[in-house]
Amino acid sequence: MDITHTTEAAYWKAEAERLAGDNARLQAENAALQVRVSELEAQISALTEKVATLTKLVFGTSSEKNKPVEPRRGKDDVTGEKRRRGQQPGSPGHGRRDYSTLETVEVIHDVAQDERICPGCGAPYAAFGEETSYQIDWQVHIVRHLHRRPTYRRTCKCQTRGMLVAPV
Repeated sequence: MDITHTTEAAYWKAEAERLAGDNARLQAENAALQVRVSELEAQISALTEKVATLTKLVFGTSSEKNKPVEPRRGKDDVTGEKRRRGQQPGSPGHGRRDYSTLETVEVIHDVAQDERICPGCGAPYAAFGEETSYQIDWQVHIVRHLHRRPTYRRTCKCQTRGMLVAPV
């Protein structure tokens, strides 16, 4: 009977050691998973902020808003005025959005060097400022393109074009 108790005690001792090892391994795995969960939660909050910022940029102040409900006027309305159609005086207009914060790609469209010479007498055209226009490209990646087109004026008295502007 002593041998069975010794064998049984050894079995339970080995089982306790195995379970203690499993417990330590599972605790380490749990700690690693908790760190991963906190990293993912931080990433989710950052992406949620980014979506909110991009939504505000895309829809801006023109998105739908909940306006306070005015009480309906019935047939026995004292004022008897009908609401005029269209934009009312004092109401805010739409206006243009400010895209100056977007990433800007500058594209310079210049006149070819051989075209900057008067075909009549060969006198060169002189730089005369530039025309600037903006093009907004709505893609997954929003970029503001700045197009610069230098202009040149004639420096001679020939009867040819007075100004040259680079094509777009």
